Amino acid sequence: MSRLTRQRQGRASSGGLTFVEMVIIVTVIAILVMIAVPKLNRAIRSANEGATRGKMGSIRTALQIYYADTEGHYPSDLTPLMQPGSKYLTGVIPFYTAEHGNSWAINYASSYDAAADSGSWGYVNSGEEWGRIWVQCTHTDLKGKVWASY
Repeated sequence: MSRLTRQRQGRASSGGLTFVEMVIIVTVIAILVMIAVPKLNRAIRSANEGATRGKMGSIRTALQIYYADTEGHYPSDLTPLMQPGSKYLTGVIPFYTAEHGNSWAINYASSYDAAADSGSWGYVNSGEEWGRIWVQCTHTDLKGKVWASY
């Protein structure tokens, strides 16, 4: 057996990777991560925003049922809707906006205020707009729609 053949057999049996091969593997993995992470973050944000819109629909439906059950009266606060065992809601419904994160807070107001940016639910509990609920956030969702307009 020639010396070159013995060297090739010796390297093949060691099964190790050279430094250059390791650098190439790490580079390929880094490129894949750089492509995947932003798409994953956007997908998570999109799911959270969709959940917030759905939760808003749930609260509005609960308010309408309460309104019908009480023969045309909205609650002055959302507590009656969120009592344990309530047929309306099971508790304060959290929501998510990218700028404010998760929030369980409810701000009560005498009128709708599209300029409020507290990052909480807004609920009108008197006046002509009594029963209106909205997200108090002036930022936009992924579709470019202002949260307060929902």
